[in-house]
This record gives sequence, C-alpha cells and structure tokens, in this order.
Amino acid sequence: MEKFFTYEVLDRENEIVRIGKGHAFEKSETAVISYLRKRYGVDSWDAAMISWHSSEAAALKTEKVKLAAFVGEYDLLPSWNKRHGGGGRQRYVKCKYCNNNALAGNYGYCGVHRR
Repeated sequence: MEKFFTYEVLDRENEIVRIGKGHAFEKSETAVISYLRKRYGVDSWDAAMISWHSSEAAALKTEKVKLAAFVGEYDLLPSWNKRHGGGGRQRYVKCKYCNNNALAGNYGYCGVHRR
C-alpha cells in the first residue's frame, strides 16, 4: 500500500527550493531519499524535511497550505516550483477557425466553434 508524504527540499544554504508531495511503498526515510534522488538528482539539493500523511488528499492539501504560506511570506514560489505550462504530454491541434486549442475527438474545433 502506498504511503504519502510532503517534502520541502533545501539547498546548501538551507533555503527551500521545492515544496511538493510524493509517495512511497514503505514508510521510511530511505524510500523518500530514493524518491527525491530519482526526481532531482544527487547533487542539486542537500536536505529535505518530510511529513507523512494518511492519504493522497491530505498530502495534497498540506502541499497547497505550505505553498500558500511560502508565497505569503516571500511573494513568490520556491525556485523549483515555477510553473512552466505544458500539456501533460498531450498533443494540441489549433482550431480550424481560431487560435484556441482544439478539443480531443472534436474534429479539429475548439469549445467555442465545435459542431
């Protein structure tokens, strides 16, 4: 069964560079360190603060609260939490009538021009 956690990754200057949530199949520090090394490599971070949660929903809620508190204090996201956009590996086609993205399975039309 999966175990869910939130984390705050710190750099060498003990500044928070990433706030996020994750999961592991065992509730151990070794599993979390392995998870973080796969995601962020070995050399780019120095320490992590971890909190365990009973469900993914609880972890997501805690992540949102921690991010809001960070933004409230520093007025920006941690450097590795920058939003870059993207389509989640989806391919977008432009609408035949305008510059909006076409909806999947909608014959090349956006939500405004769909038929």
